[in-house]
Amino acid sequence: MNLRSLKKILLLSTALIAFNACSDGPKPDTIDADEDLKCTRNGAPAPEWVCKNVEGDNMQTAVGQSDFSRIGESFMLREATVDGEKEMQKEVYAYIDDRLASFSRQMGGSVAKAVDRETDAIAEAVSTAKMEDYKQIKLWRNPTDSSIEVLMAVQNKKINKDVRVKVLHLLKKDDAVYKEFLENDGEDSLDEFLPLD
Repeated sequence: MNLRSLKKILLLSTALIAFNACSDGPKPDTIDADEDLKCTRNGAPAPEWVCKNVEGDNMQTAVGQSDFSRIGESFMLREATVDGEKEMQKEVYAYIDDRLASFSRQMGGSVAKAVDRETDAIAEAVSTAKMEDYKQIKLWRNPTDSSIEVLMAVQNKKINKDVRVKVLHLLKKDDAVYKEFLENDGEDSLDEFLPLD
């Protein structure tokens, strides 16, 4: 065997060793949906609602949170509830905005123009006024850091009732707009987008 053949064999052996070493390297991260996608908060397993994984028919929900305080649990609960009410206000505002936009698109014409002009004012007024109806329905204390999370909820029908009153009041201010609303089955559209049951 000559030197040239020996070099080729040595080079080929080195390439095979390097290739095998690379293929035995670390594997890419894998995700276990049953474990990795569960809700955790600050390292502690938590109920799904803490991670805002909430499915509630005919209701709006939001999560409020309070860090640990030496003042006591009553104070923390009050802080979490206030935070939850603020988050609920945002959710309810977005819900009203979406419902009125859908109603407006379906109605069209001068009814749509009138509603579009007042959507922000209606959403702001109702989302603020409904704060007394935002109820805390669940509570969870984190065993890792003693923080508190609360789940707040309000039924859509309670929101819809107030929104409908404001929309009808708005439309009745202008006889021509209200007449158009009635002629285009506006009550049916209200029932579709803002149901009371």
